[in-house]
Amino acid sequence: MTGPNSELRAATQAMIGKAGVDTTTPAAGIDDAVWTALTEAGFTGIGISEDHDGSGGTLADALTVVSAAVTGGALTMLVEHTVLAGWLAARCGISLGSHTATIAHAERDTTVRETAAGVLVLDGSARAVVHGPDADRLVLLLEPADAAHGPAVAIVSPTGAGVTAVPGTDLLGAAVADYDFAAAAVDTYAASPAGGTELEERGALAYAVALAAAARAVCDRTVEYAGQRTQFGRPLSKFQAVQQRLAGLAAVTALMETATETAVAEDAGTNPDRARAAIAAAKVVTSSAARDIAAAGHQLHGAIGFTAEHPLGRSTTALLAWRERYGSERYWAGVLAGRILEGGADVWDLVTGAGDENSGAAEGNNR
Repeated sequence: MTGPNSELRAATQAMIGKAGVDTTTPAAGIDDAVWTALTEAGFTGIGISEDHDGSGGTLADALTVVSAAVTGGALTMLVEHTVLAGWLAARCGISLGSHTATIAHAERDTTVRETAAGVLVLDGSARAVVHGPDADRLVLLLEPADAAHGPAVAIVSPTGAGVTAVPGTDLLGAAVADYDFAAAAVDTYAASPAGGTELEERGALAYAVALAAAARAVCDRTVEYAGQRTQFGRPLSKFQAVQQRLAGLAAVTALMETATETAVAEDAGTNPDRARAAIAAAKVVTSSAARDIAAAGHQLHGAIGFTAEHPLGRSTTALLAWRERYGSERYWAGVLAGRILEGGADVWDLVTGAGDENSGAAEGNNR
């Protein structure tokens, strides 16, 4: 992602370069030095209003930091903490303060009740909570099965009484846990103006950007390696078959970046239907291309690219780990198909982004 956020991207890259990144894959955990540097600079609060202890700025700004961190190979909590948990808490009028938080969409049977002592407690569960063990607060979106009650947010400590965790990791090495709650103390509880659909769209957009950034890292690293590595007396990049593979890699990476930049721009616009379509298209493009990008990178690097210590693995594993997060390409392709088959959208208008600019209410950067 380039353009007006280039200075923010450069600043993020400089901090990551100074802090250093251990790109051994799987990772032992988040890159603490990078996270500390970003937090001290206020970058983990970008996209969250200053009224709620954030740093201000837009979602596009926050995603620029995400993109720069991923391209630099850093494993952080930017998507879960900044783009999702911090945003949702702020939408509900809640400030997280100095807490590091992650997001979870609670199971349908999860409820909040008041005890005889007047204390709010949580019963239920949340599954596959990314960075749960790394956070000191869980921001839970509750959408009861009872349609009479709207969505709400409950914030709890992941290590508090009444909380049982089953920890694990994803392919990249990031902590992922399943949680069960039995009368777990609730720190803060509030009605939420945002529901599961909006959280899903925002998460899908963030991970589409992250996938495009990982693809860019693979592409740039592979092009550089092919120009330096010699075989039969000349660089790999001079062989026609390698040139064709590199060209395909670059083309698909550019497609991913174009799709995500369009989705970010539409999300900041005034038409929520177009924004959803653009996000769906971006996630389809980035998720479907992830495996081919990873395969091309490893093929052109040869055996060295498969070693745990080689930085290529951080990016290619991210592509594989994130491709189904907040919806696979099949799921989002179904969303697009549904707009045509069930919603009556014109195929040409959907492809070109044409149509009624004024249809639907929008929330702009508050989405």
